[in-house]
Amino acid sequence: MKVIQVVKNYGPIGGMEEYVFNLSKELAARETEVTVLCEKQITKSPRGIRVVELGKHRKPHWISHFRFSAAVDRWLREHPDENRITHSHERQNSHNLTTFHTTPFGAGKKKKLLHRASPRHLLYEYLEKRELMGPKTKAIVPVSDNLGKALLQKHPSMKPLLRGPIFPGVALEAEGNWTRPDVKEKGGTIGFIGREWERKGLPKVIEIWSELKKVRPALKLRVAGVPQGEISELLHQSNEGVEVLGWIDDKRSFYQSIDLLLHPAKQEAFGMIIAEAMTAQRPVLCSAECGAASLVTKEYGATLPAANGTEDWTNAAHRLLSNFTPAKNFSRTWKQVASEYRAIYEELLGATND
Repeated sequence: MKVIQVVKNYGPIGGMEEYVFNLSKELAARETEVTVLCEKQITKSPRGIRVVELGKHRKPHWISHFRFSAAVDRWLREHPDENRITHSHERQNSHNLTTFHTTPFGAGKKKKLLHRASPRHLLYEYLEKRELMGPKTKAIVPVSDNLGKALLQKHPSMKPLLRGPIFPGVALEAEGNWTRPDVKEKGGTIGFIGREWERKGLPKVIEIWSELKKVRPALKLRVAGVPQGEISELLHQSNEGVEVLGWIDDKRSFYQSIDLLLHPAKQEAFGMIIAEAMTAQRPVLCSAECGAASLVTKEYGATLPAANGTEDWTNAAHRLLSNFTPAKNFSRTWKQVASEYRAIYEELLGATND
């Protein structure tokens, strides 16, 4: 089987990029001939993967999409092969299958007339529609149920092409057994991770933590992925018991140091940290607007609508800290992800050859 993966930056440097990197690695391990078309290779490719760099394109971002797309089209024309699948993760138009990783353009924002008339807005809308309804597109895979519903609501004509979600795998799976110590009645540690801290709900996390300290005075808050200078005004004088770590490389140590992950994001296509925390056997309290929320069964924690008040969130967090231990580790391997994609590839290749 021959498969082309299309991504601008090839290497584990972000959520989408990690998805492509790990998927291509597992596909190659399963006797799949993998070629990656990218602008730039960030890290050394795993064994058995051919990487083709097509050159970096200058900003603005939306123009670079068009230029990269044109470069991919040109390479595909110059290297024709009817017995392969082209799998894109970008705003392309020459793919057989596209995986959608982000919320639809403009989702959750008020659509002002000025924005609708702007060239940038119109072109991003065009790029999104072209990706979903391109001339060669046979299948659309979202990375979560929520994302699939949002795409279908915005683009109802894509319904025949929409597949069920293929959730990311969790790389932490291979790092050994996890244990969770008993949480002290008046203490415990809440964890939060997120570079886009405002959208991911850090102000609400601080409110919840402040309320919980009234009944758990020794409760701590550990914040990762955020430079301290950016959130100093959020903390004011109430920063006793708060540790702001900034960017972290060792997620295992972070999860081992917390007793509950809070993630009240207003909007999140998936939310890898949710799956990671469940793998680390830490309870999760996240918003229903997170794509990974559909994985958070009562065995792993709880979900609430992001719009619910601080009291609801505080009560739920207190329950999880007081008397909840995850029944088991969450398990989702990249081998599973590769198997699910191979089933789609085989179906599409079979339809092409009929």
